[in-house]
Amino acid sequence: MAREPSPVSICAKYTLFFENFIIWILGLAVTSLGTYILVIKEKKVHDPIDFFFDPSTLMCTAGSITCVITFVGWMGALREYTSFLRLYNWIMTLLFIGELVLIVFVFIFYFVPNAKQQLNLFPEKTFKEAIKKYGIVEDDDMKNLIDNMQESLECCGFSDTDTGFLDWNENEYFNCTEPKTSSESCSVPPSCCKLAKGDMKNVLCGRDVMQYNTATKTVDEAPTHNPIYTVGCLKAVGTFINDHALVIGGIMLAILLPQMYFMYLAQALRRQILEQKAKWTR
Repeated sequence: MAREPSPVSICAKYTLFFENFIIWILGLAVTSLGTYILVIKEKKVHDPIDFFFDPSTLMCTAGSITCVITFVGWMGALREYTSFLRLYNWIMTLLFIGELVLIVFVFIFYFVPNAKQQLNLFPEKTFKEAIKKYGIVEDDDMKNLIDNMQESLECCGFSDTDTGFLDWNENEYFNCTEPKTSSESCSVPPSCCKLAKGDMKNVLCGRDVMQYNTATKTVDEAPTHNPIYTVGCLKAVGTFINDHALVIGGIMLAILLPQMYFMYLAQALRRQILEQKAKWTR
């Protein structure tokens, strides 16, 4: 009598296993690197700013979550644990829904007039807290992250306005009140400076730019001919999304489609395993 073939697909089983195992290894590496950096710098997290503006804490968090999810996936596939596959499918479904909600919110906020003001969900105040800590708290990672953001997005400050550079008034060193408390009063960080291709960075280009923003003058009238970016980074993000909407949409699809495929494989494999077990009980 010929042996009845198993309904469990070897292709589905080992595709799900290897894909999750490889991502698990990468997640483990990211977690280990992030942990090593945190230990070396003796990082202490006191508030959300310390957490979200430190790449090493984000690496640890993202890596740990990735390790847990992918472990459930590859172990469930390898050992044919239906409970693991069901849990994996639930987690992936929740992540998928969460990502869709985030995408919808981002596009609504930047394409629907007044949505940000009405919903008031953008963490503008939280970002301004990071500005207050810039250069005051000894955290080079936070400082570098803010500098890189301003340079990459060609912005200054975090407000969703054309005068985001004035956010630096919140910083103790750059504050523009009288009497001046430091040599950097009324200035902005060098990362706000406009640089043409091939130009050397001028660390003094943002010196005293805020003192020109008065009732009769604007920063455009400064003798230095407006050497800095004035728009806030939240507004710069909106401009970037508007200018690259199709590219961003393509990237999102490239992220979401593999997740849908993993969800399908996990569900299909679980169903096949249950079908095989049902045969054994007959």
